[in-house]
Amino acid sequence: MLGIRLSDDAERRLTRHARDAGRPKSVIARDWIMDRLEHEDVDERIRRAAKLHADHANDAERQVMISASDAISRYLDAEDGGYDWDPEGPPPVR
Repeated sequence: MLGIRLSDDAERRLTRHARDAGRPKSVIARDWIMDRLEHEDVDERIRRAAKLHADHANDAERQVMISASDAISRYLDAEDGGYDWDPEGPPPVR
C-alpha cells in the first residue's frame, strides 16, 4: 500500500486528468509509476550494455568498427551519389 501526498495544485490536476480519462486517480498513478519504473529499468540495462561495450572494446577494435562504418557510408554514397536525404525521403528520380 502506498500513500502519496500531493500539493493542492497537483491534486487538482490529477483529479481533472482522472475525470477526463474516466479512470480512478489510483489507477492513473499506478500506471504512471509502473511506466516510470519500466523506463528506469530499460535505461539501466542500456547503461550496463554501453559500459560492457566500452570496457571490452580496445582502440584497435574501435578503429575496425569505425572503418566498417566508413565503408558502409562510402557504399551508400556510391549508391545514391552522395545525396544526404532529408526527412521527405530520397531525391526525385532523374
